Amino acid sequence: MARARTKRDLAELLAAEVKRYTLSNLEEMNARIEHTMRDLPEGYRERLRPFVREQIFGTHHRLLVLACNGATAGLHAAPDPAAVAYFAMVEEACRAKAREKDPGYLYLKYLLAAFAMFVVEEPAHPVGTPFPGGQIVDVWDGTYLCPVREMADDVPYSLCPFCPAKQSTEPTFPWMRGQRRERERQACLANYWTNYKG
Repeated sequence: MARARTKRDLAELLAAEVKRYTLSNLEEMNARIEHTMRDLPEGYRERLRPFVREQIFGTHHRLLVLACNGATAGLHAAPDPAAVAYFAMVEEACRAKAREKDPGYLYLKYLLAAFAMFVVEEPAHPVGTPFPGGQIVDVWDGTYLCPVREMADDVPYSLCPFCPAKQSTEPTFPWMRGQRRERERQACLANYWTNYKG
C-alpha cells in the first residue's frame, strides 16, 4: 500500500484487504470499542457512539461502494507522501500488537483510517466527533479542524500525525459555527462598505 502510485491504486488495495473482514467482524470491532467506552461519562459516551459507528461502518461502506462501483477511476492523483510513513507505522504497530494478541482489528482500524485520510482526504475521526470538554472535529471553509491535533503527536502509533485536520486556533464547540458565520458575514459587509461604497 505504501507503494501505491495513485489514490485509485490505494483505494483498490484497501478495499481488497477490507473485504477479508465480515460484517460480524465489524460488529465485533464496534463491540470492543463500546466496551472500552464503558467508563466514559454517560452523556459524552452517548454523543460519541454514533461517530464511532460512522468511523467503522460508514467508512467501510464508502470504501467498498467506491471500489465496487468503479468510482475510483477519477482518483488519478498520488496519495499524500505521508502515506509511506503511515503504512510503515501500521506495520510496526501491528507487529507490536501481535506479540500480545491478534492485531486483526487494529489492522482494520488503520485500513479504514487510511481510506479516510489518504483517498478522500478527510480526518480519521468523522466531522462532528466530540472530545471531552465538548469541542468537536469540524470543517470550516474547506479546512478540517481538530481541537486535539497537536496534543496526540506523542501517542505511540497514533493516527494524528497523518491526519489532514489542522489544529484549531479557536474553540470548535458546535455552536461556534454560527459565530464563525456571523464573523465572516460582518467581514464581507465591512469589505463591501469600504471598497464599494466608501
